[in-house]
Formats: sequence, structure tokens, C-alpha cells
Amino acid sequence: MTYTTISIKDKTKKELKNLLSIYNAKSMDELLKLLIIEAKKKKIDDFGIEFQKKLKEKNLSLEDIIKSGEEIRAKILKEESKK
Repeated sequence: MTYTTISIKDKTKKELKNLLSIYNAKSMDELLKLLIIEAKKKKIDDFGIEFQKKLKEKNLSLEDIIKSGEEIRAKILKEESKK
């Protein structure tokens, strides 16, 4: 296993130590992994919210998107079967 040292300000280190206890993490590495996971989840959640917003703006529902996808797949399969 390879380790890397990073430089951070004392204030940041203090914040990380506080988070270490809040998240009940055993090490800084574990804490950073948890924070990375949370950041990824937030990005996915934000995308979902934005996607729903765009659907509403276009007066579409998720069912409309699914149906459209089914129609496109059926068309592709039909075209492929002709070859």
C-alpha cells in the first residue's frame, strides 16, 4: 500500500478532526473516503433534482421518457432485423 502526505492548514486539520469524531471514523483515510462517498451521492442527488426540474419544464414525466426509450429500442430492433 502506498501512502501520500498532503499539506493542509491548521484550521482545516482542526475541522477534519471534528469530522473524524462526528463520523466516528477510525482514521483520516477512512474519513476522507466517507466524505468522497457523500460528495458523490450529493452530485447524484443534485442531478436527479435538476433532471426532474427539466422534465417539469418540458411537461414530461418519467413514464414519457421510458415509453420514448421503448419506442426507440423497438425501432432499432426492427431495423436490425431487416439486415
